[in-house]
Amino acid sequence: MSFGFVLALGAALCSATAATLQSIGARRIAATAHLDPRLLWRLLRTGPYAAGLALDGASSGLTFTALRTVPLFAVQAVGAANLSIVAVLAMLVLRVRLVMQDAIAIGGVIVGLALLVISAVTGPPSEVPRMAGWWLLGAVITLTVGAYLGSPRMRSPALPGLLAGLSFGSAALGARLLGRIDTVWALITNPISYAMVIAGLNGLLLYATALQRGSVTVASASTIVGQTVAPALVGWLLLGDRVRSGFAPVAVLGFVLAVTAAAALARHAQPHPPRAE
Repeated sequence: MSFGFVLALGAALCSATAATLQSIGARRIAATAHLDPRLLWRLLRTGPYAAGLALDGASSGLTFTALRTVPLFAVQAVGAANLSIVAVLAMLVLRVRLVMQDAIAIGGVIVGLALLVISAVTGPPSEVPRMAGWWLLGAVITLTVGAYLGSPRMRSPALPGLLAGLSFGSAALGARLLGRIDTVWALITNPISYAMVIAGLNGLLLYATALQRGSVTVASASTIVGQTVAPALVGWLLLGDRVRSGFAPVAVLGFVLAVTAAAALARHAQPHPPRAE
């Protein structure tokens, strides 16, 4: 296993803990009818959400470093697998009983990630035109404005969760695009950097909104789909993310298995009440 995969696993561990803490914090704040940027400020004043956000920051840093060498589809699948870590933590710490379907799903995540590890070819992304950064920034701004204008119609957690996933996926795509940048000045002057910041903030706001709209299971599952499938396709088609010769079916099977099994574990992203003695 390459060092990049180790970093991605560390990012998943941070994200798994953050998911539960943010869910607790989001449910302490009254739901908003519109996509309100002030929601993040109110959430930051709750201890669990602030702690979860700090862990998300650590997860983002580890993910950014991993994406310099590991293909986007592999890192995103590892990130989606954080829900299997949440399920195990719920079992060990909160004494939540896992059913047979949970055990099968956890096994599916592990097998899927193992298949990705043996099939992915590590290395920096392919060269892309400088305009790609502006295209990404334009797409992120369009997504952000569209989400804000359409927020009054978001009655269930599925749509804001999906849009949150697309925002997080856009940030990961930006991190992969910056894989060849080695100077701070180039990082500051690149539109991709600003696209990542906007996408990250929009994703946080949309995910918090999704948590307030209803089932955390639906919010988490739709976020997983948004942040894995679309970025994986872009990385495959445009960034030169490749697999070992003859291992394409193995990579596809691993990706599908890891993502679908992680989505099946989405119910563990919500906090569980203490078990009665």
